[in-house]
Amino acid sequence: MAFAARSMTGFEVIDLSSWFNHTDEEFVVRQVREACSHMGFFLIANHRFDESLIERMSNKCRAFFDLADATKRRYPAQGPIVGGFEYIAFEKENLSATLGYSNPPDRKEVMDFGPGFNGVQWPSEPVGLKQTWHEYFREMEILCRALRSILARAAGLDDWYFEDKFQSHLSSIRTVNYPALDSPPLPGQLRAGAHTDYGFLTVLLTEDRPGGLEVQTPSGDWLTPPSAPGTFIVNLGDCLARWTNNLWLSTPHRVVNPPRNQVNGTRRQSIAFFHNPAAEAVIDTLPTFRNQGDKELYTPVTYGDYAMIRQGQASGNRSFTS
Repeated sequence: MAFAARSMTGFEVIDLSSWFNHTDEEFVVRQVREACSHMGFFLIANHRFDESLIERMSNKCRAFFDLADATKRRYPAQGPIVGGFEYIAFEKENLSATLGYSNPPDRKEVMDFGPGFNGVQWPSEPVGLKQTWHEYFREMEILCRALRSILARAAGLDDWYFEDKFQSHLSSIRTVNYPALDSPPLPGQLRAGAHTDYGFLTVLLTEDRPGGLEVQTPSGDWLTPPSAPGTFIVNLGDCLARWTNNLWLSTPHRVVNPPRNQVNGTRRQSIAFFHNPAAEAVIDTLPTFRNQGDKELYTPVTYGDYAMIRQGQASGNRSFTS
């Protein structure tokens, strides 16, 4: 399937087929470089991710969210099991707090999993939930290996520059349910408050429903990325922005409420793969970004130390095994 280089919204829609087929790798690299420096968000098409797995993952997650509230609350957000399951109940997280805002909590509920994070025993229902999440995680690892290489080359580095920094990486999956609501939000309350992601990059699967993702442009406007079948949305996280001395953008984004007069068809689900370095990886200005523009903005920090600070701002510390 062919995709235009850029949608009418201003977001790059990048066809990865020429990268995977080795027919015009540099064209893909140039597109990614431009998107990283101008928006920090882009879409990827022809990414070779298994569409049947996407459907199965979406259905399993929706089936869990459909369980009774009392059943879901048996699975708290923290626990002693490495690679365990995590659940955050409705209105128990405030992402805008990571940017210093004191808005009401987000109108969403969340499932989390990462092989390096601690959680609780996986639910017995729906059947196959754990297996499907692990399969989705493995397939995302394959896709993100290609994206790491593209980003490295876009940064003027060897294709394999980032590989040693992703041994025992702290990536995770988050599935979010934004239910249809019949009560108005509190002042300042959104489905997900404005925030930036704090890792390397995020690969997002979302749905075309009222009340969705908005991205803040460098000029301060809020734009809605297109929802094109067969695509993922990719955005850069804070640690990649730090690596590039903020010359590549980690862009604030939010999930807005649906129109107040619309209830039917507003339930929304998103599945995000947060691709993060290893805990001991040092986030310091990349050699190709030194002496560009302003002086270096950040002191070196390990990803583990940086992530613990950011994770604690939204909903309490999330523990992981380094």
